[in-house]
Amino acid sequence: MSMKKFLVLVFLLIFPAISFAQPAITFDKEQQDFGTISKSDALDYTFEFTNSGSEDLIISRVAPS
Repeated sequence: MSMKKFLVLVFLLIFPAISFAQPAITFDKEQQDFGTISKSDALDYTFEFTNSGSEDLIISRVAPS
């Protein structure tokens, strides 16, 4: 087997694993109902999540809705 064919074979075997490796965020809970509140009430809640993917999860921007 020539070196070129060998490299193509290695690439074809490794490429699917590389292309499908990606981060995936999974939230334990996606929303929180605080009920009826007044404007002066201070609210605090922590949304917990995990990286269920196979690569590092990088969160670069967070904004409230």
